[in-house]
Amino acid sequence: MFTEKEKKVKELIDEHVEKVGNCLACFKGCFEAFLQGDRARAESIHENCDYAETEADILQRKIGDHLYSGAFLPIDRKDIFMMTESVDKIANKAESASDVVVYQRPEVPEDYKKTLLDIVETVAKMFGIFHNAVRLYAPYETLQTSDNLTAIRQEITAIGVMESEIDKQEESLMRKIFDSNLPLANKMQLEGFLRRMTDISDVIEDAADRLYVLVIRERI
Repeated sequence: MFTEKEKKVKELIDEHVEKVGNCLACFKGCFEAFLQGDRARAESIHENCDYAETEADILQRKIGDHLYSGAFLPIDRKDIFMMTESVDKIANKAESASDVVVYQRPEVPEDYKKTLLDIVETVAKMFGIFHNAVRLYAPYETLQTSDNLTAIRQEITAIGVMESEIDKQEESLMRKIFDSNLPLANKMQLEGFLRRMTDISDVIEDAADRLYVLVIRERI
């Protein structure tokens, strides 16, 4: 059973993941507004992304404080904190990508827009799956239910499959960019932006891997 300290940590983890999801949603909205030519809306959404990222940082530190105060067994604390660190990096990457949209305003040829939007949509779906897996995770209790354990594993597997799909899209678009007649400066800018976007999927997968470590530990 959860102690009161552990229940509080789980509440903070859920709140933290929710806040990181808000930050990612802000990046998605910012980029979509940018592609639609609505710069004012993109900048307004970008500000919300900054706020959400700051709030996520605060929650991540609170989780660390509660773990330091004695919540969970010592063997679990490190893995829990490392998972929250990975989750927090998602917000950092989303904010960074949002910064590029607003401050650099990359020129995105029409031919590339659909692929970029598809990548952003897939990233959002990946995070949604991860968020659901975190909801299912409850040490000492929920993982004793085989259905929940199976569901978490399925969610984590789905994230890995989607991340591989994004890698293929990234490679294909990268080739297209550098085979084009765009000026080199534009190619480099688009490459940098594309990598910032796909980095988000990488850290989502990292967070899912950290969650899997916790799931396996509970079953050993």
